[in-house]
Amino acid sequence: MPANQSARHQKRSRLSDAASEKPARPNEERSKRRRVSGGNGSPNFNTEEPIDGAEDASNSNAQTQDVDMQKRPAPWSFSRPVGGRYNNLDPILTDDEAYLLVCLDTAIQVFATATSRLSRTLQMEAGQRIIGFSICPEDQENLFVFTSSGSISKWNWSSGKRISRWETTSTTVSTSLASIEKEGNKTTISFSITSQKDGKRQISISTLGDKKIQGTNVLETSQRLNTIKVIHDGRVIVASDGQRLFMGTTTSAELRNLETVQYSWREATLPVNATCFDIRGSDSIDLAVGESGGSILIYQNVLNTLFGKETSDKKSSPRKLHWHRGSVNTVRWSKDGNYIISGGQESVMVLWQLDTGRKQFLPHLSSPICNIVVSTSGSSYVIKLADNSVMVMSTRELQPLATITGLQLCPDMGGRAEPPKSSVVAKLHPQQPERLIVAVPASHQLTQNQHGSQPANAAVLQTYDIRANSHISRQALARTNATTLSVSPEGSQIVAPDVKHLDIVHDAKWLATVDSWVPHAKDVEALDRSSPKSIAALRPEIFLKFWKWDASSDTWELVTRIDSPHFAENHQSTVLGLVSRPSAHEFATLGSDSVLRFWCPTAKYRSGLKAKDQPEQSTWKCRGLVDLKGCLDNAQASPLDTASMSFSEDGSVLAVCLPSTSAANDGLVLLIDARNCAVHYRRTGVFLGNPCSTSFLGSHLFVASTHSVAVWDTVDDIVKTIQSSGSVDLPGAGNSQLIAVNARTKSLAIATRGSKRGKNRFQINIYDVPSFEVVFQETLKISPVALLSDSYSGDYIVIDSAVGVQRLGCMDKSSQKSQNNQSRDVTGQIDSGLASLFTRGQERLPAQNDEDTDSSAQAKGLASVFGDTPAYSLPAIGVLFRNVVQTLGST
Repeated sequence: MPANQSARHQKRSRLSDAASEKPARPNEERSKRRRVSGGNGSPNFNTEEPIDGAEDASNSNAQTQDVDMQKRPAPWSFSRPVGGRYNNLDPILTDDEAYLLVCLDTAIQVFATATSRLSRTLQMEAGQRIIGFSICPEDQENLFVFTSSGSISKWNWSSGKRISRWETTSTTVSTSLASIEKEGNKTTISFSITSQKDGKRQISISTLGDKKIQGTNVLETSQRLNTIKVIHDGRVIVASDGQRLFMGTTTSAELRNLETVQYSWREATLPVNATCFDIRGSDSIDLAVGESGGSILIYQNVLNTLFGKETSDKKSSPRKLHWHRGSVNTVRWSKDGNYIISGGQESVMVLWQLDTGRKQFLPHLSSPICNIVVSTSGSSYVIKLADNSVMVMSTRELQPLATITGLQLCPDMGGRAEPPKSSVVAKLHPQQPERLIVAVPASHQLTQNQHGSQPANAAVLQTYDIRANSHISRQALARTNATTLSVSPEGSQIVAPDVKHLDIVHDAKWLATVDSWVPHAKDVEALDRSSPKSIAALRPEIFLKFWKWDASSDTWELVTRIDSPHFAENHQSTVLGLVSRPSAHEFATLGSDSVLRFWCPTAKYRSGLKAKDQPEQSTWKCRGLVDLKGCLDNAQASPLDTASMSFSEDGSVLAVCLPSTSAANDGLVLLIDARNCAVHYRRTGVFLGNPCSTSFLGSHLFVASTHSVAVWDTVDDIVKTIQSSGSVDLPGAGNSQLIAVNARTKSLAIATRGSKRGKNRFQINIYDVPSFEVVFQETLKISPVALLSDSYSGDYIVIDSAVGVQRLGCMDKSSQKSQNNQSRDVTGQIDSGLASLFTRGQERLPAQNDEDTDSSAQAKGLASVFGDTPAYSLPAIGVLFRNVVQTLGST
């Protein structure tokens, strides 16, 4: 085995955290996984958590769990999640602009702006959702993190260690920090909006320097306040619910004693539906409000323009700026107060010069703008986009200084706890299984609440390293828009093609994709629906594309495009499935026309030139087809709407699962001979309902359908139902089951997406094969959208609707595999290292007969040491080294 390949395999065998700086030992990794899976215990109410003691307790608990897990036959567990969608909180750029802190729902990631690489991850406990985080005003290396349950923790973000933690009983909605001087020392205080059981909202102030939190409520209102900002070291508080604005003011002397502090509150009704606001304090208090209609209201000296003076009967009108077509998602004051920076649905950042009224644009960003942050020095902007990416840009040149791209999935979903309507098209790289290849949208669109993304067609291929938790590349797979504008001049939505299927051959040299596009209904309203041409215009355009990997440019190069790979009378047919044949450069597709086609590459030559004078080129063609209409016993039936298929491990047999068209065809499975493209065997009654996914493991064929998961022993012809709809209701294909098999661990994983008694339920089960006993079972909090199998490590990859990725692995089998791989890799390195050493020696020395004889003798001696013995049968490293030294000494 080559040295570089051995090194790569050593890296794959580890299951350490992507953000960890030091490689974790197997025992450490095992305890880390179990702590994540089980969750930490909650600390005492309203007390500071002793971190050192907590770590000792965690280690003790981990050891106890290790003893318990040894009793179990297969201790499967989840690793720490990677990926995730950045939430709507403003990113934080440190004062020196060397690091950028970005918040997920349950973690905070620290990136180095010089390299755009992930430095470390601050992971919260299970069930904790972050609603605010701020740098400590006294110490820039400390970070306060607030969760919705009322938990407050203090971290040293540069080292990744948690310093302290407090618990409260309040449900926190929004927070802000300030620093006050008290008795010659600066103290950090938090300003929080909390939700009460009776539905009212409170604004409370708390100190964060003592062992116990001492808080005071300064306002209680029935208005549902959701955003709070403070200026002037906490002397001014501004809170809003989108319809009304509250402002509280106090003095520095009052603020020094939080127990008796009193704020003077003013309340005003906004003339618009506010979506964002920003406040600036200098000689006066200035307010900028962005609204859902696209305008921005500027209140210079807000006490006069919005609230009005106490002696005045009339308020001043605000200044209005209007350019955005949709709602304004974010608005910011510049440091000097001369500019307003705004962003919205148009994916354009606008800079408003207030003195002259001139506008400057930064157009054609990849997606709508969610957040804009101005750095402390004012020399940089931080822009968070809806496609799960963050940019740091210079304020002068408007050039990117750093770009951070997360996993850009946009599944069709209504919420974190709701099942999506479709799965994500994703695969693991066959040669580098740490790389996730997934189809993602070219641009995302925000919903009205700006917290999620609307469903979008996936037209771009993203490669993501799930071990390092970092983005690798993006590439367009289908025809995309020149700009990211999603609305035509007539107001209709412009949609990109949607990649429905993709697969890669075993050596990762070829990629096949299927994309489709349907014109918007308004674009064909003028056509006569009764004519065949107009009916055909409403049908999708379908393309089958074959891509070749170009190592020089690290991109996929389009080689062949097949228009309408499946077709019926007067229209194209939908492609229902695409699979690659193991150990061969070949793909198979199944269309709604009930025709199975096999595709293979062939040499391509230009006419008029000799073959030897032309560079080697390839194109793809259909080498054979199988018409399955005769197997359905219903030639006049409507086109197929669902099907699934899978190759056997050796690639000789293709199993095709077809939906039931009659009682005689209930659960139909066809075994196709891949060599001569003929139906070899037909079996009914294998599954119930419509097939969702199919996988081979040895002689067992697993079929997941809308009502069951069944296994068919193709040798003994025995069918067994593993899981039925008795435990979980599966009303349709949208709430189907995902399955994956792994030959290394000889196991089957089933991820269920359904409902029980009206409640959504997501669960994953792992079965041992061939006993089919449950070795692992766990309920998932978030709906899974993809389930993949890592054939090298034996792990399963679970992708959820919150764009999180987790590994589910077996510790016992993983540790044995790692030991075998390390011994095999070390042996290969010694062999290749000695071979390269002797090769270099021969190249340096002149050709002499004696030395040739010595080299030949050395080669023969080494052959006697290593021989043709398999790597796993070689003796220990010390024995090998002694034999090599004796051989070289004797020659």
